[in-house]
Amino acid sequence: MTFKTSYNAALGMPSVDLRSVDTVARVAIGTILKGFDDLLGEGEFMYLPGVAGTLAGDHVLFDLAPGAATTTRSTTGNANTGQPSAVAVAAVGAGQYGWYQVSGVAIVNVIGGTVAGRPFLSATAGSLSSTAAAGAHLIGARLSTAAGVPAASQAYLTLTRPAVQGQIT
Repeated sequence: MTFKTSYNAALGMPSVDLRSVDTVARVAIGTILKGFDDLLGEGEFMYLPGVAGTLAGDHVLFDLAPGAATTTRSTTGNANTGQPSAVAVAAVGAGQYGWYQVSGVAIVNVIGGTVAGRPFLSATAGSLSSTAAAGAHLIGARLSTAAGVPAASQAYLTLTRPAVQGQIT
């Protein structure tokens, strides 16, 4: 995927390669940019801190608490949290910063046997599944396993600022 932004006057910079990884925060955590890819169309991307082990295509959960923003690779252990989520555009590790997709069509890592439909967190960190897991359903997202999926263990994920289903008490 080659998402690029167009000139962004708010940041005072020309086109940004959304796959870039920074060792120091270049913009405010939580900044959102729009990008465009010839195949996947338009998407929105949020600048977040990285987390150890993150691969391009990993599904992550994030918290934008002032001064304590965090990013976590998703697993079924994150069920019922209600946390917002995104897809890593690049391998953004601990102590690094980068862009994560929050809307549009993303390429996401999935476990084998995943089919089109509702996405669920899986036991494999950063990967989604179509197998139901209590409280681990993503709201605002849908998996597509149409022909032409980018690679094995990947799928297209249409997302509109998704979150993990929170438990109603």
